[in-house]
Amino acid sequence: MVFLGFGVRAQDNGFGVRAGVNIASMTNYNSKVGFHVGGTYRLQLLSDMPLFFEPGLELQFKGGKLTQAGVSSTLNLIYVEVPVMFAYRFRINDIWAIQPAVGPSFSFGVSGTLKQSYMGQTQSGDLFGSNGALKRGDVGFKFALGALLKSIYFGFGYDLSFVNLPKNYTKGDPKIRNGSFYISAGYNF
Repeated sequence: MVFLGFGVRAQDNGFGVRAGVNIASMTNYNSKVGFHVGGTYRLQLLSDMPLFFEPGLELQFKGGKLTQAGVSSTLNLIYVEVPVMFAYRFRINDIWAIQPAVGPSFSFGVSGTLKQSYMGQTQSGDLFGSNGALKRGDVGFKFALGALLKSIYFGFGYDLSFVNLPKNYTKGDPKIRNGSFYISAGYNF
């Protein structure tokens, strides 16, 4: 109902699937490789302009690594993420288009583990549980640049978190936020 006043053009509306690699990091942690998979819906907002509203639903694998004083720590975080992107499509010709996109993202942590190793001993713990150290909810902003070859999508981008993740943060403690450079491929139906 919200978009009725925008003169939506149905021929460019539709679903898409995306998957790719994340190079995830957390503030004060080193990067680790993860992946993402999900889908989007594309809705053209104006009939005379290629401006699109593209909400999605993705499974994101994030986290970070840190070695300090001989202790190796790996944080493995899995989020269900809802990106709410706005994209503009620049047509190069009938086959190719370039599509920058920006927008907020809302995430919910479904699994989070901390694995620590020291002198051959390994222990692990839950990061999101009732006794966990991190907040489940995360809010961020995504920047992306994609290329369309007819219905085939290739793109890359960066997402930046605004939420300081530790539950029991006190002034002076280091802030911990998610960040992720990602490369995606997909198909638009």
